[in-house]
Amino acid sequence: MMKIHFGLAACIIVIHIGCLHAESRHSTEKTVNHLYDAKSILFIVLSQPNEYHVSQAKLFRQQFVDQLTQLDKADWPQLIFTHEDFVDVHGSWTVIPLLGKLVEKLKKSNTSWVFICEEDTQVDIGGLSSLLQQYDPSQEYFLGRELRDQQTTIIHHFAFADDPSKFTYPDFRAGFVLSRALVVSLFKRFKKGKFKADFSIDPKHELSMFIWDNGVGTTLTNIKEFCSADKSSGSHCVTRQPQKFPECGVPLKKQDLVVAVKTCQQFHETRVPIVQATWGKQAGVIEYFSDVKDSRIPTTDLGIPNTERGHCGKTIGIIRRIVDTTALSSPAWVLIADDDTIINLDRLRALLACYNHRQPVALGERYGYSVVQGGGYDYITGGGGMVFSQPAIRLLSTRCNCYADDSPDDMTLGMCLKSIGVPVTHSRFFHQARPDDYSKDFLSNQLPVSFHKHWNNDPYKVFADLTADHTDNKVKVMKKKHTEEL
Repeated sequence: MMKIHFGLAACIIVIHIGCLHAESRHSTEKTVNHLYDAKSILFIVLSQPNEYHVSQAKLFRQQFVDQLTQLDKADWPQLIFTHEDFVDVHGSWTVIPLLGKLVEKLKKSNTSWVFICEEDTQVDIGGLSSLLQQYDPSQEYFLGRELRDQQTTIIHHFAFADDPSKFTYPDFRAGFVLSRALVVSLFKRFKKGKFKADFSIDPKHELSMFIWDNGVGTTLTNIKEFCSADKSSGSHCVTRQPQKFPECGVPLKKQDLVVAVKTCQQFHETRVPIVQATWGKQAGVIEYFSDVKDSRIPTTDLGIPNTERGHCGKTIGIIRRIVDTTALSSPAWVLIADDDTIINLDRLRALLACYNHRQPVALGERYGYSVVQGGGYDYITGGGGMVFSQPAIRLLSTRCNCYADDSPDDMTLGMCLKSIGVPVTHSRFFHQARPDDYSKDFLSNQLPVSFHKHWNNDPYKVFADLTADHTDNKVKVMKKKHTEEL
């Protein structure tokens, strides 16, 4: 009896293993087939030429290639990085100027889909290919992880005042997909001059508005498999992000960052005390630049009268004072901020560990003027904070001038940076507006560095949220390690 039972058990085991092997072979074959089908997808990475972002692009490429080792190279899908392959397309970060290039690529291949993402997006190529087989590329499809506004906002031109949440737009970091038919249709409309905006502020929303075309175009289809770095990410995801904030080693020392605060006499009693009570305490080197000398703060009078807008004269004056003052020109980095900027300097110093201060670097939230039309220039919007390495500061001090004291300082600096060949490096962690002006799902996918405006919000609460302990554990651990090493 024991022999019979053992024999039966052995038989059952063999059959079971055989089934597992068959399932494994079937799964492997299915995966390979999906990878082979991925050749119908054109992958576009919205990359940047800055050294750190190039390193992120290299990681993306390696993760991409590692998934394709089972295929002949001739069967690999095409991968394009905008900082390498579309150097001639100014404003590629807004996507719309890429439409002509995309149509050219479509004509030369059997590409059915265009997948667009950022440098640190992680993509399951086979999973994405399998997902897209549910859709017909001959139809106009726009697929992505949806974001919604909870209220009307200036950064979206106060669109959909009756109900801003009804309009959806994609999280670029989670990636999004355009069908072949949609790309062709959009390019035809673009050639007819259907896109008129001068300023590019939030490309994900502006692209969606263009695609939506006042209700007669295509709306975004939400794809739950396109995921973020927050708790919504799981095994079902075909795209995801590794983390909410980059880890680049030990944050800068406090004395390695000069903080220059732009203010004027009008706000010495209102805005400046808020800075001093909040993020000003985090600074190692800080100077308040005003139109009058006030020993109570104290402020530095640049000898430039205050203007109602623009403040170009004051900003260029700050830059030249930094260059001419040893105590200000010695630290590696410079932050120029408004007196109603709200910023976490500890987090900023952790972010700056990712960047090379020996190179000319201009970092912040990127806006664009007339870039969709193929010209114009990028600039760092000033309210969220403008960060420069000292080599960039020195170049700007000698190569940049204001047309007038009240010219827009951030736009003037943008023109200067373009003329001297220093690219504006975009960081998603800087914000020109208030927290309420951004989608909650967008903010949940990051650890913000800054916001802007004391108007219609509580700056003390915004700062408290920016510096909440539970969001900065990794930064605190790195700071602790740095202290121990010293």
